[in-house]
Amino acid sequence: MSRSFIQLWTRKEFEFHRENGEGNLLHAASNQFSKRGMCPGDKVFIASCFLGRLRLLGVIQIWKGPLSPGEAAELTGKPVKDLSWAADHILAHPQQAQGKRFDLQVPEQALEEFRFATGEAPKFMNNHGGPDPQTFRGVRELSEKTAQALERLLHNKMQVKEPEKRRALSIRQPYAERILLGEKKIEYRSWPTVIRERVYIYAAKTAGLLPGHPDDLDPLSLPRGVLVGSVEIVDCQKGKEWFEWQLAKPARLSPPLRFRAFPQAGFFYPFGRPGQD
Repeated sequence: MSRSFIQLWTRKEFEFHRENGEGNLLHAASNQFSKRGMCPGDKVFIASCFLGRLRLLGVIQIWKGPLSPGEAAELTGKPVKDLSWAADHILAHPQQAQGKRFDLQVPEQALEEFRFATGEAPKFMNNHGGPDPQTFRGVRELSEKTAQALERLLHNKMQVKEPEKRRALSIRQPYAERILLGEKKIEYRSWPTVIRERVYIYAAKTAGLLPGHPDDLDPLSLPRGVLVGSVEIVDCQKGKEWFEWQLAKPARLSPPLRFRAFPQAGFFYPFGRPGQD
């Protein structure tokens, strides 16, 4: 049965390949391929991790390898001296090699579900919540489920849009659930908003009913402290006592999405501001 691995390239390697044209992902080198017991048919996902993002360049399905520098030189036409820095080399079949991707960042939710073959999850940086590059150092075997998820990302030819491009709005339960059910279409606030876009619904950790507004939904039985869905803010009008934010097209997140930012009482960005790298 074939296995799947991930190899981390440095940012310098990532930038070198980007500056020298995209091309196909034909070759990779390491001192660990033989130690991992790789053989033809196995897959190696090539990634780079910097600025708080795991970037997926592509995948090599091993056609030849692991090879010595001399063997790799014969097949690639490259001088042995240019390949001797690594003991092991792998090659993809020229007709099956895939193009390199420089636009593809592994989304937050995929990282949450990411697992190595040991069952271990990636570690995350405390300061901004991004993946710790040390987790991916060297060559590591992936779980079957994670390998399949990375394949799906690569087969999506359109650039993956990161969820941090979207604001979140903090709402207590059970009102967040009522929005998702399509029953609560107005959010009352003491301040107006000019936002007219889809926003995440953050179910605040603190639950509670407003005085004089009973509800048969038990707020303590509903998800809290997570992103439970999204909704469009389509208008804002001044009511008698409050500003009325009109909501439309709710969509539930299943399962709810966790994040590492510190939530705010109103709007906040759970995954960083747009354009923040």
